[in-house]
Amino acid sequence: MAHFTPVAPYHNIATLKAAIKRSRDEGQKTRLRAIIAAQAGGTRNDIVTMLQVSDHSITNWVHAYNKGDIDALKTNKGGRPKGNAKWSNDIFTDLAKAIDKGGYWSIPRMQEWLKKHKDKDIPEQTVWYRMDQLNYSYKSARPHPHKGNKERQTAFKKGALLRSWSR
Repeated sequence: MAHFTPVAPYHNIATLKAAIKRSRDEGQKTRLRAIIAAQAGGTRNDIVTMLQVSDHSITNWVHAYNKGDIDALKTNKGGRPKGNAKWSNDIFTDLAKAIDKGGYWSIPRMQEWLKKHKDKDIPEQTVWYRMDQLNYSYKSARPHPHKGNKERQTAFKKGALLRSWSR
């Protein structure tokens, strides 16, 4: 393995070592050690052996550092990216007050209420999750396989009963 993309000259080795001492992020510390070794003239093979990581990782870390400096080497904690909608708890407590007035509330009906009264277009899963957090359970409507035909409904119910007894 030969040398690879040169490390951008943002900082000298002493500054990078100081950044390792300041950091509480173990992943970032490892990445900074790779940058220091690369800046000191180490080959990819030397760094792979020293840090016990893949050469692909080292290449990615050098590119990340060159593009975004020390902060680009921080471990990504995941979570919701900035800019995604976050819904206020007040919206859902107001919805809960409306639900408490009675009636059957499906998730689509809750979404309609939120759109009409709060001017918010909130995804079904979010409505379900947030109402579950407020201890509201979701019940779906019973299926009506033969809507409007009483004889077929009765036959369906009898068939369901017979199937449950035969188990």
